[in-house]
Amino acid sequence: MPVLRSIIVLSITQIIAWGAMFMFVSVTAAGMADDLLLRPSAIYLGPTVMLVAMAFCSPLLAPVYARHGARLVLAFGSAAAAPGLWLLAGAGGPVSYFAAWGILGLAGAAALTTSAQVFLTEIAGEGARRAIGAQMLAMALAPTIAWPVTTFCEAALGWRGTFVLYGAVMLLVCAPLHFFALPRREPPKRNPRVPNSNQSASPAAVRRQWRVVALITAAVALNGFVTWGFQLVVIDLFRSFAVPGYLAVGVGSAIGFIQLSARLFDFLGGNRWDGLTTGLVAAAIMPPALLALALGEGAEWSIILFLVLYGLSSGAMSVSRATMPLVFFSSAEYGAVVARLGLPLNLAFAAAPPFFSFLLGEAGNRWTLAFALLCSLGALASMALLSRMRPAKPG
Repeated sequence: MPVLRSIIVLSITQIIAWGAMFMFVSVTAAGMADDLLLRPSAIYLGPTVMLVAMAFCSPLLAPVYARHGARLVLAFGSAAAAPGLWLLAGAGGPVSYFAAWGILGLAGAAALTTSAQVFLTEIAGEGARRAIGAQMLAMALAPTIAWPVTTFCEAALGWRGTFVLYGAVMLLVCAPLHFFALPRREPPKRNPRVPNSNQSASPAAVRRQWRVVALITAAVALNGFVTWGFQLVVIDLFRSFAVPGYLAVGVGSAIGFIQLSARLFDFLGGNRWDGLTTGLVAAAIMPPALLALALGEGAEWSIILFLVLYGLSSGAMSVSRATMPLVFFSSAEYGAVVARLGLPLNLAFAAAPPFFSFLLGEAGNRWTLAFALLCSLGALASMALLSRMRPAKPG
C-alpha cells in the first residue's frame, strides 16, 4: 500500500508540476512575447535557462537525499516553484523574465522527475523498477492534460493570471501532498559522494563504479541530445523534405502515442528484463530510424518507419534512463547516481533544440541527420560497453 499510494501521489503531483512549471510555454509563448516585447525565440530561451539551472543544482541534491530523503526535497521544490511562477507573472522585461526561469530551475531540480524517482527507490526497494515504470506511464498524460488546461486558464485569466494560479497550486496542493501524503521513511545512511563506497572497497572496484557512471552518463546524454533535440524540430525536419505541413504536424503528433506504447510494453514486461536491456534495445533502434529517413529522403515509407522506430526508441530509453542505474547500484545508492546524471542530461536537453534548429536551418536535413546518427552510434557503443560490465547474478 505505501508503494501504491506513493505512485498515485507522485503521478498527480508530477503531472501538475510539469504542466505548471514547463509545458505551459507551448501555449502561452505568443501572448508573453507580445506583452514583454520579446521575440518568440527569446521566450523559448526561458525553458533553456531553467534546464541549465536544473543541471547545476541536481548534483548538489545528492547529499540532501542521503541526509533527509527525497520527500522533503520534493516538498521544498514544490513550495519554491511558487515565487518563480509569481515573478514570471509579474515580469516586465527580460531581466525579471529570465530570473523567474532561474528560480524555476532551482525548484525543478528538487520537485521534478529525479526526486520522484529517488523517492520511489527509497520506498519500493527491490520493486523500484516497476514502481518507476508505473509512475512514468502516468506521466505520459502530462501534455494531454497540461495544454488544454493552460489554454482554458489563459483564455479566462490571461497568461499572468494563469501563472499566479499555478504558483498557488504548487504551494497549496503539491507541497502539502509531498509533505503529508507521501509515506515517511528514514533515508538510508550512505556516502553520497561515491556510489557503493565503503571502507573495504578495493581501488579497482571504485574505478569500475566510476567507469559505469561515466558510461551511463555518455549513453543517456547522447541519446537525450537526439531525442530532445528532435522533439521540437521534427515537424520542421519533415517539412524540409517537402512533406506538406498538415501531414508533417499530424505525423509528428503521433510520436507521443508510440512513445507511450514503448513505456507500456516495458512496464507489462515486469521483471523479465532490466533497464539495461531496455536501454540497449532502444539505443540499437535509433540509428536505423535516422538512416531510414535520410536514405528515403522524405518518402512516405521512410517517414512512417522513422516515426515508429524513433518513437519506440525514445519512449523505451526514457524508462531506461530512470531504471538502468538500478542494475549496477542498490536503491540506497540510486539518489547519488541520478543526481550526478542530472548535470549532463539537463545540459544536453537545454542545448539540443536550439542546436538542431540552427543546424537544420543552416546546413540542411542531411547534416542534421548525420550528426544525430553520430550521437546515436555513440550512445549505442556506450550501452554495449555497459552490457559487458553487467554484474553477475548471485547464485
